[in-house]
Amino acid sequence: MLLELNFTLVVFALSFLVFVYLLNLTLYKPVGEIIEKRKELVESDLNKASSSTKEADECIQSYKSQIKQAKLDSQSILQESIKKTEKIKQEKISNLLTTLSKEKEEALKKIKEEEKSTMQKLEGEIQILTELITNQILGKEKDLARSSR
Repeated sequence: MLLELNFTLVVFALSFLVFVYLLNLTLYKPVGEIIEKRKELVESDLNKASSSTKEADECIQSYKSQIKQAKLDSQSILQESIKKTEKIKQEKISNLLTTLSKEKEEALKKIKEEEKSTMQKLEGEIQILTELITNQILGKEKDLARSSR
């Protein structure tokens, strides 16, 4: 028989089993635990990164919506300001036109009054001139009549 079963083989097999058991206790279990801890750490970091990414995406969406709302608000404020400014402008133009028309009316009244007073003065002067002219003409006729006599 090629393989003889003796006590050395049994001792060798037992020592091999003890060696494997000791290797398992000293190397494989700690390395397995380290590998398991690293695997858990990587998974937890991956989960944290995933949740952080979700939070970042939510924040980005929130900020985008806030920016959009701010743009809409600024547009409405701008439109409101434009309307108010336009209204003020129209009021000032209206007031200015009213003031100008009043001033125009007053100026026209003054011109008419001055025209009337000037016409009255001129009428008085025309009457005086008419009397002078008639007096001179009549006076010349009297002189002519006297001289022809």
